[in-house]
Amino acid sequence: MKNIVLIACVFMACDYSAYSQLKSETTKKNQPSFGFNVGLNQSVISSSNTENQFEIQNAPGFRLGILADFSLSEKWSVSPKAELSFNYGSIIEDNTTYKVDPQNLDFMAHFKYRIKKIDKKLNPYFSFGPNVRVPLNGEFEGAYYDTKVALAADFAFGFDITLESFIISPEIRFSGGLTDIRQNPTGQVLRGSNAMFVINFSSK
Repeated sequence: MKNIVLIACVFMACDYSAYSQLKSETTKKNQPSFGFNVGLNQSVISSSNTENQFEIQNAPGFRLGILADFSLSEKWSVSPKAELSFNYGSIIEDNTTYKVDPQNLDFMAHFKYRIKKIDKKLNPYFSFGPNVRVPLNGEFEGAYYDTKVALAADFAFGFDITLESFIISPEIRFSGGLTDIRQNPTGQVLRGSNAMFVINFSSK
């Protein structure tokens, strides 16, 4: 009888230990992660009028921001981001060069889907979601377009690379402008889009 009780106690202890470890791993896995990102962007300014009276000059820029990742399931998560972008695209009209959104704050809510892992440390993913682009009106040298808050749709593909202390996630992202960015429209729609290469750093 004593042996049976002893075996039962050992079994229960092992079972509890395994349960505690599994619970700890599950809890850790479901915890939100936080981080930051840096990247390069290429402006893709476009007009709805094919016979423009102005010349669009797209140019490279850069961005940096903060991010979070909240797990919804093993495959899905939602990743809100806030990024400050520095843009150098411009429009030449009547022999005057106008800067277009020299600085923007982008607020994003990306839904992230993790594809099948290539190995334990490499997990490809794609993400998509809305982007609210807020121009920062400040004192800039030269003339610039008077722009307003605009809406864009983002699509991205990247890789989660798990390192010892953190996760690094390089991704290619396209942000397509959906609404007119000009404060005073003149009948044609001017959209501000961006193509980006971004590197995300987040906690494990």
